[in-house]
Amino acid sequence: MTAKKAAKGDPEVEEALTCLARALRSALPEGSFAERERAALELSNEAVRRVLEGDLQQIADSFDDRVEIRGQEYRRHEAGTVQYYSLCGPLCVVRDTYRQVGKHNGPTVVPLELAAGIVKRATPELGRNIAHGYAEHDMRSHAELLAVAHRYAPPRATLERIAVAIAGEAQEAVAGIERTLRRSERLPVGAQAIVIGLDRGSVPMAEPRSAGAAPTKGRRKKPYERKPPEPVEVCWRMAYVGTVSIVDNNGENLLTRRYAASPAQDATVLVDRMMADVRAVLKQQPKLRVAVIQDGAPEMWNRVREGLEVLKKDRLLRAWHEGVDFYHLLERLAAALELLGRDDRELQLRRFRTELVSSSGAIDEVEAFLRFYRHELTGETLKKYEVHLTYLRNNKDRMDYAALRRAGLPIGSGVTESAAKNVIGLRAKRSGQRWSEPGLHGALTLRALLKSDRMRSFWTTFSRRYAANVNNVASVA
Repeated sequence: MTAKKAAKGDPEVEEALTCLARALRSALPEGSFAERERAALELSNEAVRRVLEGDLQQIADSFDDRVEIRGQEYRRHEAGTVQYYSLCGPLCVVRDTYRQVGKHNGPTVVPLELAAGIVKRATPELGRNIAHGYAEHDMRSHAELLAVAHRYAPPRATLERIAVAIAGEAQEAVAGIERTLRRSERLPVGAQAIVIGLDRGSVPMAEPRSAGAAPTKGRRKKPYERKPPEPVEVCWRMAYVGTVSIVDNNGENLLTRRYAASPAQDATVLVDRMMADVRAVLKQQPKLRVAVIQDGAPEMWNRVREGLEVLKKDRLLRAWHEGVDFYHLLERLAAALELLGRDDRELQLRRFRTELVSSSGAIDEVEAFLRFYRHELTGETLKKYEVHLTYLRNNKDRMDYAALRRAGLPIGSGVTESAAKNVIGLRAKRSGQRWSEPGLHGALTLRALLKSDRMRSFWTTFSRRYAANVNNVASVA
């Protein structure tokens, strides 16, 4: 029963809350309001902890010698006392493990944990809290926030263990659960187009030290009493991030789904998830325009085009718009004008900008302008200048910004650039962080779900893997 239901005037709940408040008030020590507030939070935490501990023990004591779980029979195997973790403190419970019947040394289960939905030794709400916290920040920060909120976090190593385990399983399950979520997701009002983007962001990865590398000098003079971990190098690798946005008729963002994958993961898997969302949206509203707006990296374009070609083959899509991020282009043009050393480069850049968004043929004029002045440069300056000319030549078929504007589409990849910062940068590049491949992929999976506003609905489905109906099996005389 929630406080929201109590507010509606349920007499039984109102009476219980009144009794609880009266008992709590009488138990509070004399002191300032702040002191009484802290004491009230501590006492209420302890009261809830005892209720939860008692509930778990009651569930554990309710099982007979044989139980049925997911159609399989198990028999009582071994008793033990286990400590579970909750937001209100540790819960010590005497419970039995059960072994599968009909299989020699068969697998064991803990019926209590399945009946209660225990998540890696955490209660369901603590498990959800840890998953959300791991999507936001490291577990040291999360433990501090729980303590400030007068909640009782498990030891940091335990928090880390639970978080990493949840994240790893979430990464394995995300594609399947997203298929379920799409069935109930609806387009926002005013949806006119789908905008896709794929990008990369650097991440510090802890990798085994390469052969022949010089050992790192440590400060410790005495040897470790236990064996130290294998030495590693911190190498910066490029992780993937993708976005699928729904925009209105002015190209303004209405909703964005975000995706991320670690450097060693195949970006095709990430693109497949993106295209699955595009497919689901087009089935709801087939007339939506589709556009790809991102930077000029060929690898990214090839990946996205491959995914869109599948939709085209399935007759969900006839064609799509393409655009290289307008602001990346402006940076290139500014750098080229700088190399030319023109005194009027700021005025010239403003002219380029105005013409590019108003005229479909403007990019050809810009290229002709830059080529006309190419003869003024020599040596290294010319080499740098040629890089910008090559960029224009390779990408100008995707630089019709006037056409994108007329179609009501954005001309910048700001949503994807922002995802690279918010999904990868703010979670994976904090001071002192370095990642293993599995750890990063799991953390980025949860982070992307959180930033896609899918975490709550994802957890509702995902948490069911930790729960099951447990039925006592009647003994045969």
